[in-house]
Amino acid sequence: MSTLADIEVERRDSAVVAHLSGEVDMTNAAFVRDELLAAVPNDALTLIVDLAGCRYLDSAAIEVIFDLARRLARRRQELRLVVPEGSPLGRVLTLTDVNSVAPVHASLDSALAQ
Repeated sequence: MSTLADIEVERRDSAVVAHLSGEVDMTNAAFVRDELLAAVPNDALTLIVDLAGCRYLDSAAIEVIFDLARRLARRRQELRLVVPEGSPLGRVLTLTDVNSVAPVHASLDSALAQ
């Protein structure tokens, strides 16, 4: 299994959108977390992580989501996730109750509109 993850970041008004693709597991979870945190300046209100291109998340990746939500909340910033309907990641995120710390949206437009 490949452990490569790619992150492309763009700014959309007061939100930072990070498009995450590939796989996030224990071998690269810390790198992904650090890259996402570094991409969010203090003036951004929201970090939106678009998981549409992501194929795999293990427990280390789920912990990254919880950690990001905690760290951003301390900075009075919000984490939102994009997981398209029918994505295999949807079930993992539901079972781990990720929605309790970060709202999960079916599209980027929905996440931006909130």
